[in-house]
Amino acid sequence: MHIFFTAILAGILIAVSVVLYLRWRRSHGTCASCGSSSQFGYSNEPESKAEDIVKLCFNCLAAKLADDYMRYESKALVIEPAAGFPCYVFQPKSKWADTKLAKDVTEMVSKPDETCNQCGSNAHYLWVASNGLNPATFEQVLSNGLSETLLRWGNPHPMSLCGRCCAKSVAKSIKERGLSFLEVCSPRSEDGYVIPMGY
Repeated sequence: MHIFFTAILAGILIAVSVVLYLRWRRSHGTCASCGSSSQFGYSNEPESKAEDIVKLCFNCLAAKLADDYMRYESKALVIEPAAGFPCYVFQPKSKWADTKLAKDVTEMVSKPDETCNQCGSNAHYLWVASNGLNPATFEQVLSNGLSETLLRWGNPHPMSLCGRCCAKSVAKSIKERGLSFLEVCSPRSEDGYVIPMGY
């Protein structure tokens, strides 16, 4: 009789564990590529509809970013991922043309082709560290530009990077800071910038 109740109790515990696991998995989502737990949403353009955002795990996101960043042929300023933002997305400079940040991008990317500071390949990106960037200072960075914000807040001068090295820097920063984003979108078409932001 004791064995019977132990077996029933074990069955109940297993059933509860399975239900809790499935509920947890549904709330966190699963990676569309490999089926593991997802912490990121990936889209082709910023502010995509929920049904157009694909759930990805860190490894699959890193692989997707590497491919995207290496295919991009224009130039972009990439601000390091930062905590406190739900999104990390590419914005074409034409969309925010009246901001100082867009003017900074125009100045920086108008320089002749440079080589990657890490591997010597052709560089399409300027990487800027994001110390001091948070939701409270975001508007200031957008309207006042880099020289009056991030570069005054102790971040080094922008560094030229190729697509492979820039994607590695993005992935490394996300991993080291333990970040998760509802939407991540890579550089596309025209010049612009990649920035942590909220909608």
